[in-house]
Amino acid sequence: MGKIVIQDTADVTITDLETGKVVLNAEAQLAGIKGSISEEDLKGGIGNKKLYKIRTDKAIDLAMRSAVADIEYWAMTQGVAVEENGKGQFTANTKGIVVVDSATSTNEIVLPDGAIVGTKAQVELPDGTQETLNVIVSSTDKTKKAVELAGAKGTFKAGQELHVFYQEEVEGQRISIDSTKFAGKYRVEMKTIAYDLDTAKVKADILFDFPETIPSGEFDISLENGNVYTPEINFAVINPKGADEMGSILLKPRK
Repeated sequence: MGKIVIQDTADVTITDLETGKVVLNAEAQLAGIKGSISEEDLKGGIGNKKLYKIRTDKAIDLAMRSAVADIEYWAMTQGVAVEENGKGQFTANTKGIVVVDSATSTNEIVLPDGAIVGTKAQVELPDGTQETLNVIVSSTDKTKKAVELAGAKGTFKAGQELHVFYQEEVEGQRISIDSTKFAGKYRVEMKTIAYDLDTAKVKADILFDFPETIPSGEFDISLENGNVYTPEINFAVINPKGADEMGSILLKPRK
């Protein structure tokens, strides 16, 4: 094969060993493979000469930093599957318009469709104070949700704008962060390319294969204005049951 140059990061494929699903096919910014081993000198004889090097506890750890985010990263670290149609309640806010209907003696603020009937809303009054009020079905439009202003302090005019904080039901991909669940096992494959030192052309593909790994459950989500979030995840390589080989490196010549 001769001398080669490696200057690129790797593409990383991660497969769930329980389901067989390829959970990630990632464009990495960093793909790291670190091997470690415990070494101890065996000494003896006159002068306590170094007779041998005892080597045990060979371990391999993987690290990757992805150029793009994917919800599967977080699911993998938590040992759960992504719930495709998950639901949750979150605090939303809006500038609501007061509706006054003298015919029905209705004072209310109509809310966006996601508001939940039976929950409470915080309404910021003109004097800067907040009052907790009920979210109901709108009296003026039965297809809408509204904040009931009956019993609130002060008087309100039609068209008056007030800031409202309310509970909204949101549906989407959901991940449970469960204190009793931990990451399962995954196969991790990394692929990069090597260049010929003399011709500067791509000479070979280099493939790294680790059949069984366990991702670290630790994660750090730092969201900073102006900076791209690039998730990082680490894996501990495990010996498959009954096997001594932990992984392999294959150099495939380009034709």
